[in-house]
Amino acid sequence: DKDLDKELAILGILENNNAVMATAGGSVSLIVSAPEDREFRIGDVIYTKDVTLESKVHTYVKALTNAYVAGKGLSLTKEEVEALSITDVEEIWRFFSWFVREIEKDDSEEKARENSAKMSMIGTTLCSKVMKADYIYCVFSSLTGEPYLFSRTVANEDGSYMCTAPNIRIFTESYKERMSEIFKDEKFVIRKIENGENKQGIYNFFGTVFYLNGAAGVEIISEDTAVTAGSLVPKPDFSNVPKNSIPVTNPSLVCWMLLMGQIKEADMEKKDVVIIYNLYYHFLAREITKAKFLVPIRSNSQLPAANEEGRMTVSAGTVIGLPVVEGKSGRKAIRLFTDWRHLVSEFGDKGGAAVETLDSLISSFDCAINLGQFPRAGRYITLSAYNEMEELAGKANVEKTEG
Repeated sequence: DKDLDKELAILGILENNNAVMATAGGSVSLIVSAPEDREFRIGDVIYTKDVTLESKVHTYVKALTNAYVAGKGLSLTKEEVEALSITDVEEIWRFFSWFVREIEKDDSEEKARENSAKMSMIGTTLCSKVMKADYIYCVFSSLTGEPYLFSRTVANEDGSYMCTAPNIRIFTESYKERMSEIFKDEKFVIRKIENGENKQGIYNFFGTVFYLNGAAGVEIISEDTAVTAGSLVPKPDFSNVPKNSIPVTNPSLVCWMLLMGQIKEADMEKKDVVIIYNLYYHFLAREITKAKFLVPIRSNSQLPAANEEGRMTVSAGTVIGLPVVEGKSGRKAIRLFTDWRHLVSEFGDKGGAAVETLDSLISSFDCAINLGQFPRAGRYITLSAYNEMEELAGKANVEKTEG
């Protein structure tokens, strides 16, 4: 996964096993002087200093695919699979997917089943290697402070639009230079995700991104190589947890807030961006009007435990404080959070929280959702905005019922 960082001396060139001084192209063998501890492997690229990055990547991919796809048909031994890096597996999987789709598309059912099994094997291998890596890199949004969500919007024949479920993008050390060029816009930030000594860092990172932020999966190096959330981290199972003990989460809401928040203000002058933003807003309206939120509470005495319905009875004289701040247009705003992670980041983990919906609060307060260090990751809701969202959500439910 790493480039050769030492210069090599080329001692000779062999063409058809004959020594030559130069070659016009084609396959040749090189005799090189390398450190004794250096083991060459398929995919290593020896290049001169004037070679472009794109040329190095092309040569690397060609070597892998010639050896493992064209040469072996992806019928690899356990040892060969173990020797592959994350980047190797991703490139092999991407090329093999193209090969099956474009070259063997009219082949037999038996061949299709065989190729499917190979795809499953290489996909499982890729997931395993990602989870065991010492570290990975991820593309973040500089506007939301969260991993950037990649969703594609397409127009339907009837003039409506649809968008794909959002994924995040990760990559390896060997692709850092290339990705830094691709994602050089100021709206992107590249961050390193360490796995740690216990090898749980990447697992925990994905768990947060999937089941709190609402990402559907991970694009590994390329959008053509994506794996679903459940292939990496299983969805939490709360089937045997008491109702009042199930944590409040809103991944289906958070993802739309993040998708809207990571759009730059300057881009809102573009017609296609406005269409995408409005599409996200419609999905946001559906989720926000039915969501449950956490409201931090502070008390002058220990609060009793909630009953099975999540309710509690407090003694006389108990003072409970709620996080109310100055809002817009002279109206007070109450701070709400979509999950415990966002609440703790602002208020710590020492206090408690009440569970509320917007309709129970909006008549008295504006609602500031997840507004912290990165305000664009959250949403400020006024009474008029809530009424508009409620109307949009109602229309969407009618359309869904009629459909």
